Amino acid sequence: MRYYFAPMEGITDAPYRQVHHQFFPGLTAYYMPFISPTMHRTLTNRESRDLPMADSVPFRAVPQVLTKVPEDFLWAAQACAQRGYDEVNLNVGCPSGTVVSKGKGSGMLRNPGELDAFLDQVFAGCPIPITVKTRLGLENPEEFPAILDIYNRYPIKELTIHPRVRKQFYNGDVDMDMFRFAEENSRAPLCYNGNLYNTEQIRHFQQNHP
Repeated sequence: MRYYFAPMEGITDAPYRQVHHQFFPGLTAYYMPFISPTMHRTLTNRESRDLPMADSVPFRAVPQVLTKVPEDFLWAAQACAQRGYDEVNLNVGCPSGTVVSKGKGSGMLRNPGELDAFLDQVFAGCPIPITVKTRLGLENPEEFPAILDIYNRYPIKELTIHPRVRKQFYNGDVDMDMFRFAEENSRAPLCYNGNLYNTEQIRHFQQNHP
């Protein structure tokens, strides 16, 4: 089974990842807190420190980008590629109010047509493979089949699903029925992101994701 280290903004920075790897080695990869490019298209000092050259760390790390502007995503992906990273993660899962109000993170799920147009541009121009982190929708899990249909149009390297909708944030039950729907219908390999609350859920996931 693959184990990924999920990012937490302001906490899991480069020194934190170094120390964690020293004492708890063995993870498949560390996902970095997101880069949120602006119209100026420059890395902040913090972002630059948190994005060292890929070959300077003794573990696999994956940069994450949060934006709704295709050109900004492509700029950030190019910056990551220039630092030696061979994969970039698109954040379509962040439920933060300020993020969603700007149409980023899980706010991108509000308009599937715009999400489709965004993905069309970034997959056409990205220099490295793209993984995607998503939620099931904004308000209702029944939004997810249409969202998954859009994801299936693109060569997503891996699709990480947090099986909650945005309005749940990190509370309440995860929707394993909808995750099973994704297992049966996703063209991309899947990764689970969320709490597993009972033995049956854990057993199901381990059996289907060795």
